[in-house]
Amino acid sequence: MAFDALLPWCEDLERQLDPAARLAHWIGHEPDAWQIEAFTTRATEIALRVGRQAGKTSVLAARSVEELHIPESLTICVAPAERQAKIIAREIGRQLKRTDLVITRSTLTELEMSNGARVVALPSTSDTIRGYPSVSCLIIDECAFLQGEGGGEDLIAGVLPMLTTQGQVYFSSTPAGKNNFFAKLFLDAKPGDGVHRIVVKGTEIPRLKDKVERMRRTLSATKFRQEIECELLSDGHAYFDLTIIEQATSTKEVAICPIF
Repeated sequence: MAFDALLPWCEDLERQLDPAARLAHWIGHEPDAWQIEAFTTRATEIALRVGRQAGKTSVLAARSVEELHIPESLTICVAPAERQAKIIAREIGRQLKRTDLVITRSTLTELEMSNGARVVALPSTSDTIRGYPSVSCLIIDECAFLQGEGGGEDLIAGVLPMLTTQGQVYFSSTPAGKNNFFAKLFLDAKPGDGVHRIVVKGTEIPRLKDKVERMRRTLSATKFRQEIECELLSDGHAYFDLTIIEQATSTKEVAICPIF
């Protein structure tokens, strides 16, 4: 082997043997520890509560690309709106360029590989979302924002039966209050329930420091706690800062106008 071909050969071998190296190559930078955890978990149910701009779309796309290496596999990516479905589809397409996989069919919603593996990205409002057989990986992005009964529970109940026995489902989102299926995955957590939960605050990611500080200056305290610190607040769309409400209703506070 020529010396100038040795390094690429070694790098390719490393990616084959090390999932973290594979992930880094596909997303284009060194992954955070939580991204490696989400990418490599063997749990059948994974709940990712992740702050804005922390990299959840990148790791979900990488998980889809990983699945596409399995012949005849089927990955379904669901998002509340068509625009969000297209975002993850574009990221999957970008990462595929860093692999040896060959795309044989491409549409706005579907990619098929030469090995027969497919990925389909659809908005949750689509009438065609049901009926896919033998789904090996199901990704529900921005899960807290799903519409319908039970805060998206009716849609999830419709797509979960499509999974194979060992198929994985990723519930991923930034929080949006407590009254939805996604929030209940964390609020109703029980030991040994089989759900691999990962919570990622933007304030815990060093590379986001400048962006986080800008958001801290710009957003209200409530929005910052929800969007960046991933708190499950009582109402994801409260007009008033919940901190102010809590202080105003605290039994520890003395009356503003004492009675004489």
